[in-house]
Amino acid sequence: MLVVGIMRAWMTFVLQGSESVPRPTGPPQAHSPGMDSDRVLILGGGPACGWGVSSHDLALPGTLARALSARTGRGSDVSLAADPFGFLDQLPALLRGHDLSRINAIVMFVGVNDAVRLTSEKAWQHNLGSLLRSLERDTPESTYIYVMGIQPIRTVPVFDSILGSIANLHARRLTAATERICRAASRAIYLPLTEHELMVSGRYRNSTDYRLWGEFLAGQMAARLDQAQDRSGAMGVDPTLLALSHREVTPTITPHRPATRYDHVLALAQQSFGTESAVLVLRDHAGLRVLAGDGPADEGLAWADSMSALVVLQPGAVIVGDTHADERFRGRSYVSGPPYTRFYAGFPIEAPSGERIGALCVFDPKPRSDSSVDAVILRQLALMIQDELHSSGQITGSRN
Repeated sequence: MLVVGIMRAWMTFVLQGSESVPRPTGPPQAHSPGMDSDRVLILGGGPACGWGVSSHDLALPGTLARALSARTGRGSDVSLAADPFGFLDQLPALLRGHDLSRINAIVMFVGVNDAVRLTSEKAWQHNLGSLLRSLERDTPESTYIYVMGIQPIRTVPVFDSILGSIANLHARRLTAATERICRAASRAIYLPLTEHELMVSGRYRNSTDYRLWGEFLAGQMAARLDQAQDRSGAMGVDPTLLALSHREVTPTITPHRPATRYDHVLALAQQSFGTESAVLVLRDHAGLRVLAGDGPADEGLAWADSMSALVVLQPGAVIVGDTHADERFRGRSYVSGPPYTRFYAGFPIEAPSGERIGALCVFDPKPRSDSSVDAVILRQLALMIQDELHSSGQITGSRN
């Protein structure tokens, strides 16, 4: 018990100094372009937290998304549920708000903090077994859970000391238990780390290190993700979008907004997100113009030059659950007046050159939580419109 008390006091002390180490900020997610996206959740701590780099795009979410797409030829959407100072028994709380029924793979990093804290083997086995059973219950039958071995404790700079050697011995015991538990689980894959070049001693990781992690994981995951896509019978189309595309939808056409070839997708977007409005805006020399819309959209440039302009400037989804709670928008005319926008979500449209030239946007007078918005479906719908724009010849290059 004395050793446990010493180790926990030491852990508290050294973690205080780690606050100054760079870690990513911004939305905990990354995307790689392509249709029929694989959805991956990274769960836990350690390398999942991106120690040493300043963005999730440079950390594991971004590198894994790109490495998976390079192997599968599909899009990849990687989300993150991580706590750099957390423990195994706290992971279920990190999963709140994540819809596991749509996740195609989970990558779990856990154990460094538990090894330093000297979490008992009995508690470790109970908590890990319970978590894996819960994940297998709440995910599709084709979803695999990749459980990473505990990295050698002294490869973590703040734990590289004599006390770190004590934690390292305990980590080996927890790792052995992890391997046994994964073998007994139906969809858990244990991935040992100690023999790989991924383990770098004496420093925090950089973008090159995370690229190696991403490529290593993609090599382990790609074949199973391919098999899952083959079994789904919906290659090239996200299963949720396949169901949506079979709906009978009637686009809203008004006298001042003529029919367009994009109306069906906009109607799908409107119904998928339960919003009054869905619009397609494109950038031109005058700013942003509404090319097509479904629902009571405000056609004025004052609306388009605000929220949609923000979407065009960013590489991923922009989601504003409640404009009244966002200082950027609460005083705008389109919030206090028609169309009384409280909820807004948009995803950029790209030209063949890769330049962002417009956006698919959905909005509604009723607010909602950001976590209730499926950014992957929004992205897939935006890609459907983007493909239609490309095939129609309406956009053929960049716009200045």
